Amino acid sequence: MSSITEGNQPQSVLCHVQHDEEGDKDIASLLPQLERGCQIRDTLFNDVIRGFQNNVAVSQQVSALSILRQSIYAYYGDEYTTEVTGRVLTRESTEQLLTEESLYQYVFNRVLSGELYPNKDIIAEFLKVVLAMTECFPIDKYPILLNVDLVQDILLMMERISTVYSRPEVEDGICSTGLSIVKNMMKVMDLPLEVLYKSLKLVLRNGNSATVDFCHLLLTKELLPILKNKTVSVIYNSPRGSRPQMLHECIKSLQMILSSCKQHELESKICRTLVSVCEYSSGIDLLMERQFLPAIVNLANRAVFRYEAIMKELERSKGMFDATSAMKVGESITSDVHQVTFDAVSVISKMAFKGNRRQIMYLLEFGIIDELVKLVNCPISTSIVKTRVANALGNMAYESDREVQAIINAKAIPALVNAYERTIDHNTKLEAAYAICACAAKANRQQLKYIISCNGTYGFLDGIDGIALISVFMDLVCKNDPGLEGNIRLCQIVLNATENILNIGNMESKEYRLPENPYAELLKQHEGDIKLAKLSMFPNYQIAKRALQLSRRYFNHPKGGNKTQKDYTFNDITFDV
Repeated sequence: MSSITEGNQPQSVLCHVQHDEEGDKDIASLLPQLERGCQIRDTLFNDVIRGFQNNVAVSQQVSALSILRQSIYAYYGDEYTTEVTGRVLTRESTEQLLTEESLYQYVFNRVLSGELYPNKDIIAEFLKVVLAMTECFPIDKYPILLNVDLVQDILLMMERISTVYSRPEVEDGICSTGLSIVKNMMKVMDLPLEVLYKSLKLVLRNGNSATVDFCHLLLTKELLPILKNKTVSVIYNSPRGSRPQMLHECIKSLQMILSSCKQHELESKICRTLVSVCEYSSGIDLLMERQFLPAIVNLANRAVFRYEAIMKELERSKGMFDATSAMKVGESITSDVHQVTFDAVSVISKMAFKGNRRQIMYLLEFGIIDELVKLVNCPISTSIVKTRVANALGNMAYESDREVQAIINAKAIPALVNAYERTIDHNTKLEAAYAICACAAKANRQQLKYIISCNGTYGFLDGIDGIALISVFMDLVCKNDPGLEGNIRLCQIVLNATENILNIGNMESKEYRLPENPYAELLKQHEGDIKLAKLSMFPNYQIAKRALQLSRRYFNHPKGGNKTQKDYTFNDITFDV
């Protein structure tokens, strides 16, 4: 817009002539800096290209590779990749170098041909470049730049390097970087068996954290599925280089590392790998054959051992367990120790959950229940450890009355009652309830008498015994999320326990000619009949139907309706009762 002044000359409404002149001066002063910046970028690109040529100093070659690596992280990396430090190329220059033709012309061919084997610095930096590519590149770039041929070339190069350098140098960077490349590529593409076998042979030379990481990935992605239809004898007698033989080598290597390991993090990694192995019955047999259980139990009891050692020291010195002593315990038993304990107990719990009867008996004969009870009773055990211990006990109990007797002999029931009453952790309560109900569901008459009258471990707690807990558990499952698979399973176990209690009560009333079912009367005293009727409104059809059947059979709930009818409608569901 413009306006007419008195002199009839047009004039802009927004007039910033002076400001524009100053801006022009600022831009003019910046132009030389921008030109120098562009020249520096161009010079940097030329320096990188020159560093890839023959007859240049080693430092120049290493610098060129380092700049390329930093540029890959800068333009393709994310917040989880290595922080970019140092000079980087422009995006255009980086993309120009990362074409298949340029990479093989300037970088790959010279290194992979063996021309640069005598120089470990160049080899190490080259592998870091490839590692950056495997960490940052999108999947659509993999088939073009990262392929099986490249992996085989890298493995061949690493085999040659291992004969040139002393072992510490190989372990210190070069070998671990190469194996990280293979591991990253294994996650996104199927590698031939030959490549996997060569990689495994290289990784087993070291026996460190990289070995455990590689074995974990190899087992979970490639090897463990064969356990579905392979026995231990077949695995042991498989030919060299086959998947079963590689699986055996991985397990054997993990055992050797665990036997001499002093790092909590590494011990936890091994335990998490063993949990995956225990998904299969043959995997449990393999761990039993290799005698893993003593080492696992020692890890599970590490926090208990340290606590007992501190308490003995206080007893010898006639000290008091005061705030200072509690602080000493806390400093000695760190979160890493508790994590190792949890991961080790997870292995035992998985063995109990997936194991067959023979394998469960192996655990019992080893005395595993006594070890688990120590953990439940230990004052410094964390809630997640107690939760996992209760889960393991429940898994073992839900077999037969023989397993239930072993749990009773180890005084696990009072410990579980204590765990339920004394914790505020909801998951611990659920698993303790599961374990107690699993015992009650499989118990015989004598065992059930003990379970339903059992209180806490330390002097009898004022509140609750086993029969009251069954009623409490019914209320607990009604308040939980009915859509969760774990809650549905707990409902089934609670109903199994309730039915076994009421059935044995019927047997007692007939044998002793009692007018009423004694256990049904005990449940009524704790409103168990009302809570069982509430379970008939559970959203899951099978659970609601079964709860209704038990209510009608033993408590005549819900009252009303024509009892001669075969079908009964309740909670808007028609049941065939």
